[in-house]
Amino acid sequence: MSLESGRKLGLIASLITVILPIAAVIGVVSLIISTIFSAATGTVPSSIFGLSTGFTAFLIIVGAIGVIGFILFMVAMYRLSHYYNEPRIFKNVLYAFIISIISGVTIIILEFTVFASFLSGISQPGTPATAAQFTQFLLTYLVVLGVSIVFGIVNAVLYMRAFNKLGEKSGVDTFKTVGLLYLIGVLLTVVLIGGLLVWIAWIFAAIAFNRLKPTTAAVPAVSYLPQPPISNIMQSKRCLNCGTENTPDSLFCRNCGKSFQ
Repeated sequence: MSLESGRKLGLIASLITVILPIAAVIGVVSLIISTIFSAATGTVPSSIFGLSTGFTAFLIIVGAIGVIGFILFMVAMYRLSHYYNEPRIFKNVLYAFIISIISGVTIIILEFTVFASFLSGISQPGTPATAAQFTQFLLTYLVVLGVSIVFGIVNAVLYMRAFNKLGEKSGVDTFKTVGLLYLIGVLLTVVLIGGLLVWIAWIFAAIAFNRLKPTTAAVPAVSYLPQPPISNIMQSKRCLNCGTENTPDSLFCRNCGKSFQ
């Protein structure tokens, strides 16, 4: 698998994840300003349908781009896991995706059950809910919130493991910062700073993907010192008197003068 393709896809996916929240905020602010302007000019009845239709189309486009960005991220992690020969880079992201689907379905079912139970507790249409019914509804909703937070933490831990492995194999420590910020952001998801930390984590992810470089194989050290010919060493004459090495054609020892005859 090509490192360059994985790097580019990861960079594009990270930038999409960073830009989309900004685009969504701009869209919401534009809708609010347009509504206020329409109310001030007395054109609300004629323009409200167009505003809602345009905003719905905007949300669909933003959602579609978000899905495309996530797919690009999955492909990038798959290719990088093959490039670095580390299956856990992709497997952790895949497990996080599966858990996201399971958690989404579970939360939808729980929320539907909560509202159905709350509505069935009201005996007649239009009758206000009692304090006990409202308390039960609130407690059940807190349970749903707790379940979603638990699923989110498990998801964040898997993402952190994937980024840590990628940082370990690539030598880009910024990926480890991404995983840590992502986990802390999910842990603080009940406050506004949690979402901000997750958003900052994807900024660091874009920086980390951009820093990926091809790995270079280690070059073995080469000795350039002259080596004595093996043939000469094997064929040399050793003097039995003093142990001095002599050339193969020597008749007398060059040290002590003893004859080799």
